[in-house]
Amino acid sequence: MTHSTPSPHRRKLLLGAASMLAAGALPAVPVLAQGAPVTIGVGADPVFTAFFVAANEKLFAKYGAPNVSVQSYTDGGEALNALVANQVNLGCAGEPTHIVRLARAELRPLAVTYQSRTYLKLVARKDIATADKIRKFGIVAGSVSEYVTGLTIRQLKLDASKIEMVRSGPPELPALLARGDIDAYFVWEPWPTLGVQQGGHILMTCGDVGYTSTLWLSATAPWLAANKEVAGKILKALAEAAEITRKDPPRAAQSVQAITRIPIPQTLNSLKDMEPVVRDFSDTDLATANAIGEFLLSRQAIKAPVDMGKVLQRGFYKG
Repeated sequence: MTHSTPSPHRRKLLLGAASMLAAGALPAVPVLAQGAPVTIGVGADPVFTAFFVAANEKLFAKYGAPNVSVQSYTDGGEALNALVANQVNLGCAGEPTHIVRLARAELRPLAVTYQSRTYLKLVARKDIATADKIRKFGIVAGSVSEYVTGLTIRQLKLDASKIEMVRSGPPELPALLARGDIDAYFVWEPWPTLGVQQGGHILMTCGDVGYTSTLWLSATAPWLAANKEVAGKILKALAEAAEITRKDPPRAAQSVQAITRIPIPQTLNSLKDMEPVVRDFSDTDLATANAIGEFLLSRQAIKAPVDMGKVLQRGFYKG
């Protein structure tokens, strides 16, 4: 991240703060830090709608955090990479995306900012009427796609020895299905909708196999230690943005279009499958996070177990 030269007024403030610090007049965390710019990294799709609403409708300033901006990346993984690299102050992404990075950075998930039991869907070829007929699953390795596929196999008591896993990136899955290279895939939108457009059909959703997908907003431990108050204000702003999104989807879709240029109909279609909400972590969230951690460990995506009970900041958000 580039840094511009401070304005004369800001230089004066910095020099004044430095002289006060030398005199022992400032606390350990400079008062100046309270007004410092804050950047939130998010992915560039409608699951992050609440962030775009908060930015476009200036809700961060409404709640006392006027210098907050939202930076969109290709996806939540890139947003968290920026957080790990200290290019942003906060980042939002799903559970596995966080857990695989916890070995490299002291990330502190603050709250859930989205949940859905239907955003991940199992798409199958037209001639596959039930999931027990699937012999080739397309998966995005090491992601919730692979995790939910595993849940499907266990819940439906399918014979895993007779099932082939075909690794792919999400954009290639609809074409693999259309060509008959795979029988089905379990993945997030918009790839299920695109698969249906190419002749597939929806067999079930992630909620049918016991999984609710969530997104977490996280900070690094050092930043959070110095900025708990502003982090709380940001979550309050996002809570109002989430409420706007639930109650008035067209209004929210306009904010998404204004910032990302995603067409309003695309956002409205996506919002049918998601619940933008800001809430504290539940016992179920903790159990799911630990289960995903065990899954990632079994796939060698992480090298050591992660105690999610020590990582999730339960009780930080009091909505």
